[in-house]
Amino acid sequence: MSRQYETVIGLEVHVELATKTKIFCSCSTEFGGAPNTHTCPVCTGMPGALPVLNRQVVEYALAVGLAVNCEINQYCRFDRKNYFYPDNPQNYQISQLYLPIGRDGAVEAGGRTVGIHELHMEEDAGKMVHIGGDEGRIAGATHSLVDYNRAGTPLTELVTEPDLRTPEEARLFMQKLRQIYLALGISDCSMEEGSMRCDGNVSLRRRGAKEFGVKTELKNMNS
Repeated sequence: MSRQYETVIGLEVHVELATKTKIFCSCSTEFGGAPNTHTCPVCTGMPGALPVLNRQVVEYALAVGLAVNCEINQYCRFDRKNYFYPDNPQNYQISQLYLPIGRDGAVEAGGRTVGIHELHMEEDAGKMVHIGGDEGRIAGATHSLVDYNRAGTPLTELVTEPDLRTPEEARLFMQKLRQIYLALGISDCSMEEGSMRCDGNVSLRRRGAKEFGVKTELKNMNS
């Protein structure tokens, strides 16, 4: 059975950037502060608050784009990506939905060339804390709290082409990408603190087939 099919894997990798302040305001990005102490009207989405782009975020994203051999776009923009999350107070995420900073790169990892579809900048959401029930997990929790300290922390999202074929290849690619960010000095890539997270887009197809199968997205994998 396994010889008849192959796995097709593409990754979406989110990495928090090691700037002192958030992407659109001057609040601290320091990890571990008391809940809701590193916040302001901008990162909590208050009416009338206007974002101002952090120049260092752009410089860090450019460094990543060049390191993964992307074509750097001379014109890019931010968009409002509308959806509701309880830990996303604006009900939208400021991201580069249509015109990212970089496209069409490639990374060599584990003997395979992995295409980079795009690299874009965006803001992180906050963090939900579930109280009671099964050790604080959602199932059986009696209530939930939200900490907006992380909201507005700058991220790069790197989206690969569906070029990976095994979990081992995906692991080697993630290790190589982590080494790149660490060598550039632009993120601590701490998986325990959520600084580097990965969504996996996984499907199956018959060996030799050109068409992709039905894709399943596995969210927020880290350590």
